[in-house]
Amino acid sequence: MKNRIAFRRGARWWAGTGLLVTAALYLLGAPQVDDADGALLGGGVTVSQGAVMRSLAVLDVIAGLWILLRPRTYPALTAAAAGLIALWLSPRLKAPALVDIGGFALDIRFAVHPLEVLVIVAAVTVVVSSVSAGFQKRARTGERR
Repeated sequence: MKNRIAFRRGARWWAGTGLLVTAALYLLGAPQVDDADGALLGGGVTVSQGAVMRSLAVLDVIAGLWILLRPRTYPALTAAAAGLIALWLSPRLKAPALVDIGGFALDIRFAVHPLEVLVIVAAVTVVVSSVSAGFQKRARTGERR
């Protein structure tokens, strides 16, 4: 690869904006599914699907802003973890959450899940690129000695 820094920046921006777009979609679709059961907690307590989507949106906003503001490996790992948590909770999003886009009603589940997968790939790319750059730098300083 010719320009690793540009590749790492692009992956970081993709992960951050993907998380922010996902959070916006979650927040747009959450009010429509407040009545649907989302997650079953201990003792028979259920949390609505809208509450699950809002909590995922908050997690995505925090991780997305952190990876955009701090180009390090820990924010990238957090972004990947946010994507994994969203995909882990995706079976709890059973009710359709439709968002009207012009004359088209989009079920956000079909837009959010591919975005989360791409966020995970981009975040892992940032981590691997940073770690490999560190190893290369360490090897170069070892050659100079």
